[in-house]
Amino acid sequence: MADPEQPAHDPSAPREPTDRDPAPGSHEAGPATPPDSPAPARPATPPDSPAPAGPATRPDDEPRFSWQGAPGYTPLPDTLAPHAPLPGAPPYPAQPEHPPAPVGQAPARTGYGRALGATAVWALVNLALVLLVAGPPPSADSAGVFAGRLVLPTLVGALLTWLIARRRRWPFWLLVLVAAPLFWVLRALTNLA
Repeated sequence: MADPEQPAHDPSAPREPTDRDPAPGSHEAGPATPPDSPAPARPATPPDSPAPAGPATRPDDEPRFSWQGAPGYTPLPDTLAPHAPLPGAPPYPAQPEHPPAPVGQAPARTGYGRALGATAVWALVNLALVLLVAGPPPSADSAGVFAGRLVLPTLVGALLTWLIARRRRWPFWLLVLVAAPLFWVLRALTNLA
């Protein structure tokens, strides 16, 4: 006779797993048994006997994931730490020590003098090319006119370079690269005038 306090067991409903049931798909489950039949009894091993040879067993308090015990699953050796890379993988890079952020200090910026120096490099290149191609100037007046035509593109090019690079400190070689097109375009425009 059925107990009135317990609900009747529906054979078509899936059975709730218990603590004694092995994980689905594990090697411990053995052959599939219908839900109504009792689980096969495992032979008890005496505590004095050595552990059976086979796959490494995990303590009961460690979680088992769905892929553990699946066909083709090979457990990792116990000597491998869980956070270490797999064998053959490159090691994790060391984390660099960053200095503390400067508090109350103004960030380094590019000054107009550095921008002027970078543009002056191209003015000297222009002077060297003219002396190489045309030779020394015939008179002091022509040398003064040539130098005067170099001053305006140099100053304006340095101002434009400084406006581009003023917010942070740029390396000098980068300032020279930024100043090059600005200087040569301004130099070409002064030659047209």
